[in-house]
Parts: sequence; C-alpha cells; structure tokens
Amino acid sequence: MYSEKVYPPPISWLLGALFGLAIGLVFGAPFGAIAGIISGALAAGLVTIGLWRSIYEITIDQHTLTVEGHRVARAHITNCKPLDRIAARRTLGPEADPASLVIMRGWVHTAVKVDISDPENRTPYLFISTRKANEIAELLNKKE
Repeated sequence: MYSEKVYPPPISWLLGALFGLAIGLVFGAPFGAIAGIISGALAAGLVTIGLWRSIYEITIDQHTLTVEGHRVARAHITNCKPLDRIAARRTLGPEADPASLVIMRGWVHTAVKVDISDPENRTPYLFISTRKANEIAELLNKKE
C-alpha cells in the first residue's frame, strides 16, 4: 500500500568521499602513497557503510505499520500527527515521553507521531522521521 525508503542526502555521500580523501592525504604525506591510499579507502569505506546502515524503510499495508523491524498493528494506532521541524523538535525535547520509540535521522527534519494503544505494549507513541509526513498521517488516520 505504501513504502518509503529514507536515505541520507546526497551531500552526505560526497562528504564521506572527501573525508576519505582527507584521511588519505594525512596518512599519505608521512607514510607514503600506499599507506595514504589504503587509509583513505578504509575511511571512505567505513563512512559509506555507516551511511548505508542508516537507511530504513517505512511500509504500511492494510494491517500493519512496519518501521526498521518494528511492527504495529493498525488496529492499535489511535492517531497519527504530522510534525514540522519545530513540532518535531518540541516532541523530542520538552514534550518527550521516555517510554516512546524514536526512529529518527538527523538529516530528516519532518516526522510523524503515531499514538498507540496496545495493552501488551507500553509504548505510548512512535516518533518516525519521514520526508512524507502528511501522506503517512493521512493514510494511518484513515479507518477501514
């Protein structure tokens, strides 16, 4: 029904490559070109792996909401509210509930707050970073 993959912005990948180049120069100057190439490739590779592992998918079907391996039955979702940058910051700050589940990436500034009423799960809400907050909120608030 709905699927969104949340990727890091393109500038992050470019900065990872520049970081690898910088590390290569730092180690290449005193230890030689081979050490510089190896250390630069390792640094760029580690940044790339970290960025790749930060990608997550939001899927919504008729019965469940699945985010980063966490599944919530749509029957237990009471409300879904889209959050702009200011509301997201407030929800993560002064209005935060320590029992909530936060799935956030710093490069995504909008989010949804999904209120849950599951008697077997004490999580009051999910905070999910997404670039399509209004679309997700509209879809989850639609009762079938």
